[in-house]
Amino acid sequence: MTEPNADLRETADDGPAAGAPQPEETGNLANWQLGEFRILRRLGRGGMADVYLADQTSLHRHVALKVLRTESLTDEVHLERFRREAEAAGGLSHPNIVQVFTIGEADGVHYIAQEYVQGLNLREFLQKKGPPDVGVALHILKQVALALQVAGEAGIVHRDIKPENILVTRKGTVKVADFGLAQLSLGGGGGEALNLTQAGMTMGTPLYMSPEQVSGKKLDARSDIYSFGVTCYHILAARPPFEGETAMAVAVQHLNSEPAPLRKHRSDLPDALCHIVHKMMAKEPQQRYPDAKSVLADLRRVEKSIRDNPQAAAADVTIADFDPVLDTQRLASVSASHQLLQWAGRHPLVAFFGSCLVVAAFSAALVLAIQPPDPRDATPRTLPAKATVQEQYEIAQRLIDDEDAWLAVVDHQRPDPQILQPAREQLALLYLRELRFSEAQEIFDDFATMDDETIRDKGLAGMAISASLKQNYQMSRRLIETKELLRPDRINPDSDLGKLLLEANDANLRALKEDSATAGP
Repeated sequence: MTEPNADLRETADDGPAAGAPQPEETGNLANWQLGEFRILRRLGRGGMADVYLADQTSLHRHVALKVLRTESLTDEVHLERFRREAEAAGGLSHPNIVQVFTIGEADGVHYIAQEYVQGLNLREFLQKKGPPDVGVALHILKQVALALQVAGEAGIVHRDIKPENILVTRKGTVKVADFGLAQLSLGGGGGEALNLTQAGMTMGTPLYMSPEQVSGKKLDARSDIYSFGVTCYHILAARPPFEGETAMAVAVQHLNSEPAPLRKHRSDLPDALCHIVHKMMAKEPQQRYPDAKSVLADLRRVEKSIRDNPQAAAADVTIADFDPVLDTQRLASVSASHQLLQWAGRHPLVAFFGSCLVVAAFSAALVLAIQPPDPRDATPRTLPAKATVQEQYEIAQRLIDDEDAWLAVVDHQRPDPQILQPAREQLALLYLRELRFSEAQEIFDDFATMDDETIRDKGLAGMAISASLKQNYQMSRRLIETKELLRPDRINPDSDLGKLLLEANDANLRALKEDSATAGP
């Protein structure tokens, strides 16, 4: 996100000028310098902190700077506990957790510097796109569960899992934010009774609180499981399970009321997924999942049941379809989707569908919902017809994801075979990125019948990639191995097609190994 240069020019390197208004007076620290952080602009306000976009001058990177408001710092005991918890959260390093870089204090202002994530939180996602379909939902929920698993294994309880604290990046990676900050805002969870009228207590927090949190009992990972279940219910049903005019009214329902069946709001959801959500929301901690690892295992079983039975309606998947034995071996493969997302970030041409090689039924809606508007779409655009196909090809190269631009090359009145083939290849890759498999397949099938061996190999490679994207891993693997497509003299491994082929091969091997482990001896 590009920031206006004026913000940088107006910020003095040595802090605010003499006589400048103090932050307590302005309520906004924009253009201030806090230690090594040059504050650019305010991003938002929470119950206990203001959030700013800042430039960490020592490392030349943007960070999200959470500045604790003065009223949050009156209790030194809670502040010290918060420091310890934030330091512990800073030790969590995982693709699905917003990284805490440092905590500090400058000129009496306490702050937390953490990873700046561009995208939407789940509440914004829900408001923009409505409740996600099953494939997108599973993609999101599995990543949240993985983040909670990592935190739980480190002995950290989040205490404030809710849609606002779950972020989705532009590449579809899900990140859980604010590990540690809830320690201050919610009183620590060490047995203190919760004051539902306290400063900073917004309606957003009690909507997702566990019964033991409302009662002021000691918390463990199962409290986060409950809040995660309520969050799942909210994003799937487009409404939280309990609502009320006051925080107290909502809290009482968490203690005494049962939520309406999730299937009442979403008849298209698998019974097994609804079962998972309701089990997470059990009133008694011992009736919930013991940890996020167990939640993740069941979410993956739902996904596999849908993948293995593509002809069956998703709603037909029931808890009875699950293997009753917890298959811990499958959990090791969860990180594959994060590795592919990181790979996709290095190769923007395939940033979206790289995740699809591992994440079954990951709908295009997830990424499309969080992409910023393309500047090219702001005004009507026409594609000029060029006199030569070479000029037309150069336009298409600049508009790499524009189907019309590539079609203008393919359909040019003065075709050139030396340009037509690479243009059709780019068009096929575009179709793959948009998950338009049949259109991509048509081009690759045509390539595979060509006399030119180089073009024929590209057709076979495209067929193998397409098969892997459609979870037909056996077919994809056979094509790659029998045609020796991974040989560098067959497909250039540094080309877009070659990179995709390597990822498809890796995805095939992981999926087939995973299925073999599931089948057992």
